[in-house]
Amino acid sequence: MKVRNLFLTGIALALLGFVTVGSSSPATAADEVFHWKWQAHQTAGSLPCETIIPRFIKRVDEMSGGRLKISLHYAGELVEFMEVLPALQANMIQIANTGALFWRGSVPMGWLTAGNLPPFITRSGAEFNELYHYRGLDALLKEAWGEHGVHFLGSHNVGDTYFWSKKPINSLDELKGFKVRFFGAMSDTMQHFGASPVMLPHPEVYMAISTGTLDGAGTCWWQYRDLKHYEVCPYFIGPPWQVPQAMELLVSQKAWEALPADLQAIVETAAIVLSKEFADLTRLEEKEMFQKSFEEWGTTYIEWGEEDVDRITKEFSLPYLDKVAAEEGSKDPRVVKGVEIIKQFMQDYGYID
Repeated sequence: MKVRNLFLTGIALALLGFVTVGSSSPATAADEVFHWKWQAHQTAGSLPCETIIPRFIKRVDEMSGGRLKISLHYAGELVEFMEVLPALQANMIQIANTGALFWRGSVPMGWLTAGNLPPFITRSGAEFNELYHYRGLDALLKEAWGEHGVHFLGSHNVGDTYFWSKKPINSLDELKGFKVRFFGAMSDTMQHFGASPVMLPHPEVYMAISTGTLDGAGTCWWQYRDLKHYEVCPYFIGPPWQVPQAMELLVSQKAWEALPADLQAIVETAAIVLSKEFADLTRLEEKEMFQKSFEEWGTTYIEWGEEDVDRITKEFSLPYLDKVAAEEGSKDPRVVKGVEIIKQFMQDYGYID
């Protein structure tokens, strides 16, 4: 497929960058050493914090010959998740993997970040790559974030979005009264169909479910595993509402502009590899969870039928996109253009007429 070939070409260029840029000369070794702080959105023990981000940090350190050092800080360690944007703008932190949807109220294009798309827009990793990397949404997002003091390194796949529950939920009609931790457009969807969504930081969710404050939670699947939600939510509901959920890699514009061009190229290259690794690992480990872990945990998987998928798409997702264009388009015309790109994509794939 053309999109796949383009993406693999990017990986090849990344490897080429490792060879050419990583071979530092004595003059390079004497250059200034830059120190960055990375505020993660996830907790210690999670897939990003244990595997994905450390690999990025190590790769940048090796490719730069030690000229760019990055320290990793877990969720809430430096600032709370809603303070990540102002901390980036002030250069208090230099890089973060986060959901730019949290600031959709002040940055209109935040409504069209991949993590905020309503359910069932893209339905495979390849479709996500096409929509964001090759149909222009990432380019629009980069422009918008640049106007807010943030350098946008791109959207990346963090795994499919599901939700899980203390009790079985067998269809859309059974959502009424369901108290669930969710985010962005996923919360909006839940509310539309009668549930009661709230947004909580990940470290607080397990206790909220245990004490009965919540009936369940929803986000990328590996949080169910890594935060041990299977201990309190034995029912895991699909199909995934987002394939995939995605987040953004954001950098302080001040920190970015302070880097020489070769270090900027190294960071951009490492971001491409991070995106590919995240997508591959989440796909492989999700498969293992379904095939092996569910039985060990005593988890029951419930999958809704096409009738519920079609109903969510037509009753909520399409009107949601139209509402975003109507309400946010006057603030930023890129929003209207972005919605047009998304709807054309869905027509091309036969998801809407």
